[in-house]
Amino acid sequence: MKYQLANHVSFTEVDDEAVLLDLNSGAYFGLNHVGALLLTHLQNKQSIEFAQQQIAAKYQISDTIVEQDIEALLAQLLEQKLIVDYADGE
Repeated sequence: MKYQLANHVSFTEVDDEAVLLDLNSGAYFGLNHVGALLLTHLQNKQSIEFAQQQIAAKYQISDTIVEQDIEALLAQLLEQKLIVDYADGE
């Protein structure tokens, strides 16, 4: 699956972290450096698998842990309607 930011979400990187702003509700969602890197890969239309490999290599974390953490983050972002399935649009 590929994901993209929902149209009503603004993505801003601050140092190694990022903030997502839901323009409809005004709610902020903060991301650490790993989450920011994941969103950068998604913004570049890269696959989740590619992002997982890059994150695992950069931070020397096992593929299994990275996969679990990314799945958890994606679930949160989907629940908050901050990202959408690339095929679905919005």
